[in-house]
Amino acid sequence: MKKAILLFSACMLLSIFSFAQVKDSDIQLVQQYFGVEKTALVKEYMNLTPAEDSVFWTDYNAYETARLDLGKRRIKLVDNYFTSIQKLDATKADEMVKEVNSIDLEFKKLQMKYYKKMSKSIGSVKAAQFYQMESYLNNVINLGIQENIPFVGDLEQMHDKKK
Repeated sequence: MKKAILLFSACMLLSIFSFAQVKDSDIQLVQQYFGVEKTALVKEYMNLTPAEDSVFWTDYNAYETARLDLGKRRIKLVDNYFTSIQKLDATKADEMVKEVNSIDLEFKKLQMKYYKKMSKSIGSVKAAQFYQMESYLNNVINLGIQENIPFVGDLEQMHDKKK
């Protein structure tokens, strides 16, 4: 299962980074496509009983709607980073660090909100299972982003070595 999630996340990242300048319509298209794939993964991973299934998907869909907004912000931040990296100044760096921190905090708050809701509707064990899966996916995506973008200062160091 983890291999499937990892493959899903890697494909999502490659699709996102293939856009030269990310537009809202591009983000929506990628999110729709992978939303279908993710829903299938969640369905398989959660292995819900019929009673759990009937209540889980209402919470899941509400969660995904909110999470997609955070995902859109993260994609736009990465795109902004790519377009700003060569001329990054203190103001822009500060703005980006604050935005990534805000996204991370809002994601954790969203997870806890839905963990609590799902604990009441499908039980704490199943809610924890979903929480863990979402955390894993988020970590894989963040790692994929980190592995595919230059660190601040890397471009200057590469340029200085060429001199």
